[in-house]
Amino acid sequence: MKIVFVETEDDEQPFFAEGLADHDVVFVEDITGVPRDAEIVSVFIHSRVGAEFFRRHPKVKLVASRSSASDHLDLKAAARRGVILARVPDYGAATVAEHTFALILGVTRRLRQCLETRNRGRGAIARLRGLELRGKTLGVVGTGRVGRMVLAIGKAFGMDCLAFDRKTEAELAGTIGFRYVSLDKLLRCSDVVTLHVPLNPRTRHLLSAKRLARGKPGFILINTARGALVDIDALLTGLKSGQIGGVGLDVLEDDTVFRQDASRIIGAQIVQKIHAISTPGGDPLRREKRLRELEGIMRNRQLLAHQNVFFTPHVGFNSIEAIERINFGTVQNIRDFLAGRLRPAAVVAL
Repeated sequence: MKIVFVETEDDEQPFFAEGLADHDVVFVEDITGVPRDAEIVSVFIHSRVGAEFFRRHPKVKLVASRSSASDHLDLKAAARRGVILARVPDYGAATVAEHTFALILGVTRRLRQCLETRNRGRGAIARLRGLELRGKTLGVVGTGRVGRMVLAIGKAFGMDCLAFDRKTEAELAGTIGFRYVSLDKLLRCSDVVTLHVPLNPRTRHLLSAKRLARGKPGFILINTARGALVDIDALLTGLKSGQIGGVGLDVLEDDTVFRQDASRIIGAQIVQKIHAISTPGGDPLRREKRLRELEGIMRNRQLLAHQNVFFTPHVGFNSIEAIERINFGTVQNIRDFLAGRLRPAAVVAL
């Protein structure tokens, strides 16, 4: 059977090739390179898999995502084609939770400013003065695997912990020592707000301009989940007004800027989009789409350049231990599919 892996690192490929040695294993850089006769495809979160992909690849029976998220997969299109979608549900809760606190500390201890050479000499101590977390209120949106670990770490820092989730778990709250509140109350009372919910139509722009305005003045926002959970225009407005005191980001709505050096790739994208828009003729709808994309790129650039934004290039999942679990889980999903025993927990359901 032809098994194609998309977006793998060089050091991962021997593991996949050896683990599936009795099959034809192929590695390609991106989703456009998947051969037409592929039967199983393993993708990462940057690969969008939907109706057009299935039309071009009629033999695909399984898409095994090397992620816990599934928002890059079109579940309805897969169901229509009879394609099974699989993921690795729990591989890196501790890794992402720890990275969340790396971002919290990055913002509260002003690490971006500390790394800039001009922040030295007279007045530097005042400019680089940070906040301590002990006694502050931590608000966690989403109490799944990652959220509950973030709450536990927050308690260890001596923080008062609040949480919001559509499904409350009284026993969990009692064990860790946090309180469930409404989302508005969480925003109103928290010094630090961190997001740990999946992206879907209900949660897209969960933090809108109205919601962000309800937050505690000067609160810190952390996002290691999905960029589109937050309205980027509202985020920029909040930073400008001071309503948001600082932001720690591991994700953007368009994470392609993190695939290479952020400033260089954003600059190249801007040039390409301007050229496409200014070229005479062409489809007006396509030009309008290019214009919207350009506006999005410019907003990303403005956001990442802000002094009160501390960002990392979508590496919250990227620990030695988590990658091992992702890769092993992916191979196991493929083996289970081939043997007709794919685990229910690994299957993405509608």
